Amino acid sequence: MQLLPLPRRVIVPSFDDEGYLNYFTARSIDESPRKYMNPKVSRSEIIFNEINIDWSKELTLVEGPFDLFRCRQNATCLLGSTLNERHKLFSQIVRNCTPVVMALDKDAEQKTQKIASLLSSYDIQVRIMDTSGFEDVGDMSPDDFKKLHMSAPVWSSNDRLKSLISTIKSGSLI
Repeated sequence: MQLLPLPRRVIVPSFDDEGYLNYFTARSIDESPRKYMNPKVSRSEIIFNEINIDWSKELTLVEGPFDLFRCRQNATCLLGSTLNERHKLFSQIVRNCTPVVMALDKDAEQKTQKIASLLSSYDIQVRIMDTSGFEDVGDMSPDDFKKLHMSAPVWSSNDRLKSLISTIKSGSLI
């Protein structure tokens, strides 16, 4: 009987504000049918590495833990591309009036706009980083990330309108 080798994985732990392990993600570095392994915990209850967050400073939001490796400043990840009022992270941002820079992948632009609109409705200042030209934040060099982060403009409701208009398919069928 031949045993198949187990896939090698990189494990990234997360710690709550008191330093207790509250989550982890394990990513295969080999070809594997299961690229990621995560605990069976509701992501809405997790603030990834809250121990490192200073709520009095601007907070950068990225999609996943591996994107965090590019962030040299106050940052956390959404563990996906959604954030709403049911998320503990959302509650903490609003409670602390923490300004946010959103650095989600370009393919999540509509989700980014929706989150920005929601945060803005709670008087949270939002800036959106342009990640076009990169598959995700993790593909950026630290210098690229820093430059794009610094130049991220403040979001306004007009930005959401422009984004929605850009999705309209127009033109003649003739």
